[in-house]
Amino acid sequence: MKHIFIGAAAIAALAGSASLFAHTSENSVQRAVAVHYDDLNANSAEGAKALYSRLRSAARSACGTEPGRDLDSRSDFNGCRADALSLAVADVGSRTLTALHRSSVSPLELARFDSAVKSR
Repeated sequence: MKHIFIGAAAIAALAGSASLFAHTSENSVQRAVAVHYDDLNANSAEGAKALYSRLRSAARSACGTEPGRDLDSRSDFNGCRADALSLAVADVGSRTLTALHRSSVSPLELARFDSAVKSR
């Protein structure tokens, strides 16, 4: 059975970034979201698109509710989502999914992805 835990990936990524959790204790809640994809071929274009959609949704769920207008909170939340998604994509190990991710993210998120992949 193919599945990946998004929350665990988000926590691992954020543990290395102490500034994301240092200023509030509320953010230390750990969430895990399982994403099953044994019904998909992550190496096909259609399968990669479907899996990417599931991973993005799980990353949003794993990182909690979207914060208000506070810039620091929004930055932390967006960083959590980006890191969770990037690490999940890397964990799947599909070239097609990785290419889709690389073409779908901003240059900043792409740099975060490259950094996350290199640190593994």
